[in-house]
Amino acid sequence: MGPALGASLARLERDGAQAPRVGRPAVSALAAGRTVSADRRLMLAAALGFAGALGLTGAVAAWLARPPAPAGPVVVSTLTPRPLVLPAAWLVRPGATEATSDRIDLAIPWTELTGSVLPGQMRVTATRAPETAAPLSPARRYARFLTAEAQPVPEGLMRRRFRAGTPFEGEDLYLAEGDGSRFAARCATGRVPEPDAACLSEIRIGALALRLRFSADRLPAWAAGLAGLERLFGPSP
Repeated sequence: MGPALGASLARLERDGAQAPRVGRPAVSALAAGRTVSADRRLMLAAALGFAGALGLTGAVAAWLARPPAPAGPVVVSTLTPRPLVLPAAWLVRPGATEATSDRIDLAIPWTELTGSVLPGQMRVTATRAPETAAPLSPARRYARFLTAEAQPVPEGLMRRRFRAGTPFEGEDLYLAEGDGSRFAARCATGRVPEPDAACLSEIRIGALALRLRFSADRLPAWAAGLAGLERLFGPSP
């Protein structure tokens, strides 16, 4: 080996030792990318866990904040001269159990009202009746909206129809004892979103004004239902 060849080989070995290793940075970058990806997954899992914990905490707080359902009979003493003692299961709004309540909303089973087996419930909103003169009878109140047709029905009621174009179009008026002073109800004639509330009746019993909602199928039981309401809300004998 000549001196020139030996110098060339020595120079090549020196350059090779000093040359950068290309593979190592690529491997390091890949490892760093994997680390970042793992870190992101851990951060996402932590965020989801935190959000879930917050949601669970909110659900628990909402459940704890619910008004407790009354366990026994409820006494309402502000609407009538005598306290009303009602089953807690009838209450629609638990907050109405307070002694200062000026309104109660009830869902009373027809069986409880009539003493006979009838499905469904009558929805009752009771408030204190205004201290005014006796209102007009339903027959007079609705007279300008009614047709001349009057049809007796087997339940001891008279059915009157509302004229087209009036605010009560699509309803029939049922009157008891001629003018409806004792009982009257407006009932939808077509399909309604809530069939159990297709009929509306407003009556007064003692110091109370009662707004009633019930199914048209319960019209035949109107007299028994009214007697049950008078027994519940009327003055004591």
